[in-house]
Formats: sequence, C-alpha cells, structure tokens
Amino acid sequence: MSTAPTPPSSHQQPGPGSPTGPFPPPPPHPPRRGWFARQSESVRITIVGAVIAGVFSLGSAVLTAALTDKGDDASDAKPSAQPSPTVTTGTPAPTTTAPEPPSRVSSDAPSSPPQESGEPGGSGGSGESSADESAPPADQAYEVFYDKQTMSLGLPPGSDLGTIDFDAPGTHRYTDDEWAVLEEKADPGSPVEADLTYRQSFYGILTLQNGRNAAQLQPTDPSEKAEDCARAARVGGFTEAKMHEWDLPAKTVLCVVTDKGNIARVVITGFIGGDSGTTGEPPTQIGLRVTLWKPRA
Repeated sequence: MSTAPTPPSSHQQPGPGSPTGPFPPPPPHPPRRGWFARQSESVRITIVGAVIAGVFSLGSAVLTAALTDKGDDASDAKPSAQPSPTVTTGTPAPTTTAPEPPSRVSSDAPSSPPQESGEPGGSGGSGESSADESAPPADQAYEVFYDKQTMSLGLPPGSDLGTIDFDAPGTHRYTDDEWAVLEEKADPGSPVEADLTYRQSFYGILTLQNGRNAAQLQPTDPSEKAEDCARAARVGGFTEAKMHEWDLPAKTVLCVVTDKGNIARVVITGFIGGDSGTTGEPPTQIGLRVTLWKPRA
C-alpha cells in the first residue's frame, strides 16, 4: 500500500543548531506620525496661536455683521416695507400738505452787541466821540492856509506870559492880570484865542490851552500830510512840558487841532537862551516852523 507524500509545511523548520520551541512575536511597527507631530515645538505653538487668532477674528466679524443687520436697539431696526394702499374705486381724495413749522433761530447764534452810550445810534448818547468837539474827522480833506511859516515863542520874565495863535497866526505877550481878564471873557470850553502859552521863567511851562488837542511825535516822523497829522492830534497825549528839563529836543513835531478846527504841524527848530546843563534855565525863545491846514469846504 503506497503512502502519499506529506506536503511541505509553510512553517520554517528549524535548521540544525536552531533553537526549538515557540518564537516571540515580531516587534510592532512604530505608529506613523502626522505632519503636525513632526514639527518642532516652537512651530506647533506658532500654528496653534495663529489658529486661535483666526477663530477670534472670524467670531468678531460674525458678531459685527449680526449687530449691523439687527441694530443694537429697536430704533436701529429697519422698518419693513408696507405696500401703499391702492384706491380701486371712487375719486382719489385730495392730498393736503401740512404747513411747515416756522423756522427757529438757534440760541447759539451771536446776537448784535448792544450799543454803548455815546456811540452813534446808541440810546444813551449823542453820537459824539470822546475827542474834543473841535477836532474834525481824521479823513477830512484839507487845504494849505500857510506852509512852513517861521515863528518864535518867547518866555517873558516874572509872571508875564507869551502866547501863540496858529489860526491868526500871531504871538502876543500878556501880563498875568491881562490874561486873567481874557480867561474870564472867553467862551466856556474854548478859553482865549491862543493855542499855546509859555510862562514862569524858572520852569518854562509850555501849555496847550483848553479846547485844543495835540500829540507829540518823534523827530524822525517823516509824514508831512494833513491827514496823518490830524489823525495823530485826535489821539492826543500832549498837554504841557516843563522846558527847564529840555525834554522837547529840536525837530520834535507837535500836531495840534486848534479851537477853529484847523490842523497845525509845529516843528521845533531850535532854542535861544537858557542852559540845558543848569536847573531852572529854560530857553528864552523857542524857534518854530508851522504849517496850517484848514478843512476843505
């Protein structure tokens, strides 16, 4: 009886000298690591931070869009469009337009400043300026009455006084008593005819009389126009000077509005007598060069 050969076994047979018995299972394959796991720790932290920032940005955008569509309160909600009623029969009713409310002036609008007393049109004044009534407007047109007339104002001894009237023009010497009589007879507000007086031999007081306006200008003032002199005189500032102090040097200019409303430009040309280095020695004569303008009619 024949025996069929035994099929070869798929299991390896131990060779000569090989250990016998059961074999240990082969070591498991290491788990496959993804792309993120293969990155370094710093790269993974950067990626996680970027993802978190993106999530917050997306959430903020969604929230903003939701608030924009719905509004924060009821007043922001968009009213739903309602179909306008359509009249199918009959005559359409006349439409009336409601009258517009009267316009209101804002309380913040600047109001007209109240006029002070003494200003033109004010309730409490006569419209006159604070300057002398005899002073004409600065923009008044003028014509020359005399031009660069040489004059001299002297200082009499004792209580006598010397005077000068630019309107005439002329000078005169008065005793103290004669001058007192003239002041008593003069009209109120415009005493005597003289514009300047020069008196008291110790001090040498040069005085502008009442009813006039005058300004002392610097010797370097170049203007010789009547309008400029009138404007300066209306501002005023000069009333008197003690000539023993010699504080009116040569070439000083005095602009004077006379009691007649004329404009005199008076230039001091020099001095005669006196001693500028000694107290109580004013000049005995003051040299002048005068131009007078009258308002043009």
